[in-house]
Amino acid sequence: MDKIRTFIEEQFLITFDESFPEETDLFKEGVMDSFGYVQLCRFLEREFSIVFSEQDMTNNVMVSLTRIQEHVARKLKLIAQEKLSNPDSGQTP
Repeated sequence: MDKIRTFIEEQFLITFDESFPEETDLFKEGVMDSFGYVQLCRFLEREFSIVFSEQDMTNNVMVSLTRIQEHVARKLKLIAQEKLSNPDSGQTP
């Protein structure tokens, strides 16, 4: 999940530290706007091979680094569980 932190710090020119903790709401602090949010989602989809639903995009689940990391971890866990449940999915006969 360090890739997420690095992306946000480099993309939005911030540094997470004691004065700007990982739980900080990036929208409320004016760090990220809707355009930045779309860039972040595209990065996460490419980097982690996940897909965000419209509900994911509009439910304010990804407003801080902590919540973004938690959401991505949940998505990756679901993908892993699906692969275990359907080991033949994605394979051609």
